[in-house]
Amino acid sequence: MKTALKVVETLEKGGFEAYIVGGAVRDLLLGKAPHDIDVATNAAPQQVKSFFSRTIDTGIAHGTVLVMLDGEGTEVTTFRTEGAYSDKRRPDTVKFVQSLEEDLKRRDFTINAMALDKTQAIIDPFGGRTDLEKRLIRAVGNPEERFQEDALRMLRAVRFSGQLDFQIDRETLLSIQKEAEGIRSIAVERLKNELDKIMVQGHTARSMSYLKESGLTGHLPAGPLFGTDWSFYEATGQPAGGWAYMLYRGNAGFMEIQAYKFSNEERKLIEQSLKAAGLGQWDDWTYYIFSAEQLEIAAMLAGKKADIAGRKAALPIQTKSDLAVNGANLMEWSGKKQGPWLKKWIEALEQNIVYGKLENDKESIKDWFINEYHSDA
Repeated sequence: MKTALKVVETLEKGGFEAYIVGGAVRDLLLGKAPHDIDVATNAAPQQVKSFFSRTIDTGIAHGTVLVMLDGEGTEVTTFRTEGAYSDKRRPDTVKFVQSLEEDLKRRDFTINAMALDKTQAIIDPFGGRTDLEKRLIRAVGNPEERFQEDALRMLRAVRFSGQLDFQIDRETLLSIQKEAEGIRSIAVERLKNELDKIMVQGHTARSMSYLKESGLTGHLPAGPLFGTDWSFYEATGQPAGGWAYMLYRGNAGFMEIQAYKFSNEERKLIEQSLKAAGLGQWDDWTYYIFSAEQLEIAAMLAGKKADIAGRKAALPIQTKSDLAVNGANLMEWSGKKQGPWLKKWIEALEQNIVYGKLENDKESIKDWFINEYHSDA
């Protein structure tokens, strides 16, 4: 916050207007520490750059410059109005203006359309502060126009309802219902980014209720799955927990949601969590083969109470690399070359050690292996 205020003061000393804007103002009024702090100014991008020794042109065509000061980056954007959104995603044209109110008018919701000056006085032309007090999400101006400009704003309204535990204004919600089909124009990556945020917030069930009531589920990939009962859901800090919950409650497989372009790591986390949740009794082997993240999600899905950290810490080995021997040792003792047999025997070795049937030292393992291997042969 101090750095952003220094940016504001520097621009004002240069003869320009500058304000902290957007979500940072909202968070400050809610008593929360703001994360990303943005500054708006009537200075043109090149003028902004002239006041600071280090800047990065992050979106200069749209008036945005990243100012590096005191080891922090602050986005500074020139006051602007936006032309038509023919693709419902981004403006066809951007026009720089000199009016703060004109700039705030283009924003999505009243609670995000406030500004803070260097004296920390609030500029609030659209009643955002009142809506914060009412715990209400309301579009700036005509809600249909806001959602026609950028259809993702509809999903953002749903997300903010759960993030802030707010209601969506009735007129705003009716406009989402009317414009819901427009969400089909949004790239799946942008949809997933918003949905991921919904999965990790404190009131996911509220957001999901609005997602269904708004009609957006009818236009989203895997839409019906979002309509499941979310009252048992507990956010784990991993978006994968929400996606796994949908599949678990909907008795569905990963193929149902693959349109959202998950990374291999995300897919593994979801699928392994579902696999662990489907197991009956969890024993030491369960705690060994599944990661703590997978087990945390699985426990939430299955309604289990488990001391995951404690049970994993108590295991004699944590991973295969903790074994006192390796594949080369087994090949030497068996006289065989590498092949599928090796994987089978290493897993058998891991199981015996995890279950406490065998000590994890080289001589004990050698005696066990030679005896078991020749018995098996």
